[in-house]
Amino acid sequence: MARRAMVTQESVTEAAEALIAEKLDPTVERVRQKLGGGSYTTINKVLGAVLQNRQSQATQISDVPPDLIEIGQRAVGAIYAAVQRQAASKIELIETDSRKQIDAANHARAEAALEIERLEREAEQAAESLLAAQRATQDALARAERAEATATAGQTEIQRLERAIVGAQADAQSARESDQEAQKRAARSEDARRAFEAETRKELDQLQKALAQAEAKLVSANEKVEQLGDGVRRAETESARLRQEREELQVRVAKAEAGLEAAQAELQKTAQALERAQEGERRARDETAELRGQLKAGDDKGKK
Repeated sequence: MARRAMVTQESVTEAAEALIAEKLDPTVERVRQKLGGGSYTTINKVLGAVLQNRQSQATQISDVPPDLIEIGQRAVGAIYAAVQRQAASKIELIETDSRKQIDAANHARAEAALEIERLEREAEQAAESLLAAQRATQDALARAERAEATATAGQTEIQRLERAIVGAQADAQSARESDQEAQKRAARSEDARRAFEAETRKELDQLQKALAQAEAKLVSANEKVEQLGDGVRRAETESARLRQEREELQVRVAKAEAGLEAAQAELQKTAQALERAQEGERRARDETAELRGQLKAGDDKGKK
């Protein structure tokens, strides 16, 4: 607020004299304009005293008219006395009326000063309220801007989470397809393993039977060698042939057992691949659930 002008009796008197010289009524508002500011209440009090002093001086001057002094008191004593009485009566009436007017004016000024003072206080309060409202508006705008920025960031995060969920769903679908394919391969491998194992066992049984027959023949041949000295060479040849056949049968049995072990190893690898596919599907489901939780939290935050 601007600094108020200093209100003194001298400054108010000068302002009132200037207004009277301009043939204007020295009101509180005009005096305040002359002073360039000041409290209405103070100006009203000082102006009332100045006007009363001026009225008193005018009354004192009217006691002895200047023209009667020049003519001489002795020459016009009787006329002056009559005139003085008449003037005194008129002056008394004027003073009485003037006092009433002054009292009414002072009362009106006092009421106006109180009203002006009240209005000044209300104006100051209104200015403070306006300043507070402006600050509150600025704070609200700042909060609105921050809320808008937060909402934008939340929307961006929601879009990112939605894209991540779509990707996770695609990964989960791929994992499920991989899991189904692995299960199919495992089923085919299991069927092949069972078929191979059955065929191998069947062949192994046949080979074992053949080996048992060869051993029986070998035993029989040995017996014949012991019984028939004549057929020793033929028996030895037959024995060597049977031994070679037995060794071949043993090699075939070893190969069959190796094939069975390879099939079991392939089946184990297939089972491990199936477990990995199932683990990938579980991870994809967990990531999807986590992303959905983040999306829900982002939606709740955006609503707030």
